[in-house]
Amino acid sequence: MSQYSFGYKIIILGKTSVGKSSILNRFIKGTFSEISITTINDFYLDKEIEVRGTPMKLEIWDTAGQEKFRSLVRNYYNGSKAAILVYDITDRDSFNEVVNYWYNEVKTNIQNISKYFFIEKY
Repeated sequence: MSQYSFGYKIIILGKTSVGKSSILNRFIKGTFSEISITTINDFYLDKEIEVRGTPMKLEIWDTAGQEKFRSLVRNYYNGSKAAILVYDITDRDSFNEVVNYWYNEVKTNIQNISKYFFIEKY
């Protein structure tokens, strides 16, 4: 799949150490590491997929969850078509941060998002 019909920028948001980088690495590379390294600033990975016969490229941005980097994260909303909000089910504060901060950031800063859904995997 070298040519793709659509490209989508996706941003992953949430409190530090909730597993944003682990989710991204598992999806893109198929790997998982039990060693956690805090993301400093941001990075992205991309993956080509096919949906109903249409090739697409996903550019997924992993952002730093620390509060000191929040002003930098706003730069990555531009052009995003989706956001993945991540929280740790064992950390109530991380859920509260998604509900009280990140959800509102997405609604305010990412245009044309009309559907919201949660995916939980146990």
